[in-house]
Amino acid sequence: MSDSIRRWGGQPWRPQRFAVQPLRAGSADAIVVGGGLTGASAALFIARAGMRTILLEAGRFGDAASGRTGGLVLEGTAWGAREGANQCVPDLQKLIADEAIDCGLEINGCWEIDHRKDGGGKRLPWRDGEFPIRIVRTVAGGIVDPLAMLAGLANRAAAAGAILHEDARVTKVIAGESPAVEVGRIRLAARYIVIAANAWTPALVPGIRATRAALTYAIATAPLEEPTLAAIDLNPGLPFYTVDLPYLWGRLTADRQLIMGAGLVWGTADELEAVDIDEGESRAVLDRLEARVRLLNPALAAVRITHRWAGPIAIPDGQAPQIGRLAGASNIFVASGYAGHGVALSVTAGRLIARAIIEGASLPRWADPS
Repeated sequence: MSDSIRRWGGQPWRPQRFAVQPLRAGSADAIVVGGGLTGASAALFIARAGMRTILLEAGRFGDAASGRTGGLVLEGTAWGAREGANQCVPDLQKLIADEAIDCGLEINGCWEIDHRKDGGGKRLPWRDGEFPIRIVRTVAGGIVDPLAMLAGLANRAAAAGAILHEDARVTKVIAGESPAVEVGRIRLAARYIVIAANAWTPALVPGIRATRAALTYAIATAPLEEPTLAAIDLNPGLPFYTVDLPYLWGRLTADRQLIMGAGLVWGTADELEAVDIDEGESRAVLDRLEARVRLLNPALAAVRITHRWAGPIAIPDGQAPQIGRLAGASNIFVASGYAGHGVALSVTAGRLIARAIIEGASLPRWADPS
């Protein structure tokens, strides 16, 4: 990623260190392009199998989607639960426990809420415009510090022998019996290549299913006092998202900052990379979101906003994620397009692709990228 991504604002997650090394020409058994949760988990599983693994991040680890998410852990896909992606949450929970990664993972469920004026479900003390808010049901899910989770996975991969590189933007992917990638003038060859570059994936492998890219927007408050927490009646351990429109999602952090998000700005990956959230449409989206949050409950009217930021998502045609081999290139794999369900699903995708490389395991047909 370019330095312009710093214009996407600062998120509230505590800074993390990554075990990066200087980039140099060479070769590997597997090259993973994209240092987000998918890439880090794929690199961890592949390196643990004893394969020489290189993990390339175009900018700094955590700069893009995985470090800018709100940290809602959701089950399955935005398209629904599917075979191979119906145990994402418990699998993530086990992995984080097994690896002893300190990332504040809490799996207590997730509220689905809507704007009904009447009907069943608990009514929350919120009013979204003219509409009250009710809890429809509680589904599998939870919360996590996504940047700490990413650092844990990437650094475990490094400990297993993977080589991590930052500021290593891949400019070309070369298919064939001996695939390779180019990072500027440096060429890296491998037996297998994994492309996990989220919204930037279509530019590297244009033959995949059509994918739309967008920025999503979020704000975080200063830590809330106990009277404010009591007034908004938000369970500290449960995130929420609306199942109707206008869309809204949110959660509390470990230190009781309220994070809420809504709004999309569409564009190509290059267009979005140049966006400054303090200007134009992005600023307007964040201003509307801030005003909306202040009106949810009188206790939020004067709350201080400490962070405003954006992060990219990718939504393929049909919303089914793309997890599979590149058409005509069985040694090149693609994983992207989680449409907002990426925190747990991305780790499942990394595991699925690693198993395909290590064991020759089959990949979900519903997620074929072609």
